Amino acid sequence: MNAEKIQKIIEQFVDLLMPELTPYETSLYIFFLRNSFLSDDMTIRIGKRTIGFRLGGAKGRGGSSKATSTSFAHVTEIINGLGEKGCIKIGDTNRDGTLYHIILPSDIPLVAEKLAIVPKTEDEDYFTKPEKRKELFERDKWVCHYCGEKVTEENATLDHLTPQHKGGKHTKDNLKTSCLVCNGIKSGKTYGEAAPFLLKSVQERKARSHK
Repeated sequence: MNAEKIQKIIEQFVDLLMPELTPYETSLYIFFLRNSFLSDDMTIRIGKRTIGFRLGGAKGRGGSSKATSTSFAHVTEIINGLGEKGCIKIGDTNRDGTLYHIILPSDIPLVAEKLAIVPKTEDEDYFTKPEKRKELFERDKWVCHYCGEKVTEENATLDHLTPQHKGGKHTKDNLKTSCLVCNGIKSGKTYGEAAPFLLKSVQERKARSHK
């Protein structure tokens, strides 16, 4: 694969696919993509417990250096999410793990749809108008795009995927439902810049909730 094609894959991933993925889905897709490049057919065979260990990384209790592992059920949820969004195709399972075929960004339906969209000459404001804001909350099923937690009218916010100071518009494609915590972390950053901090916050909140 030549450098120009790799650059195009990176651009489509960052600009068009990442905004549609949760931080965990982003991490797993990158892991799949990186490892599938080693094969001729963009596939990887791996077990869920191995994936869970790779997606861990938080320190153990008491600040020990021992890495934790993402639970089997959570790994299954992340994999199913990538499958539903057309990012991977799930194949057979044997003693060595499950076979996953990784789909390049341009071939993922939700990315292909964006590539086919002709930009509008006028952008409709979905950020400042209350009825338009509510329309987006309902579109997102009142769920934070970043951590997956339910939000209410009291704590629901809209986050600009591309920040306003970097040219982000008040359009529905650039706005996602976010809880106050995640919006505070993401504020002023692009999704790519904020993803590591969002993932760390989600991991810490999940760890606290299981104590």
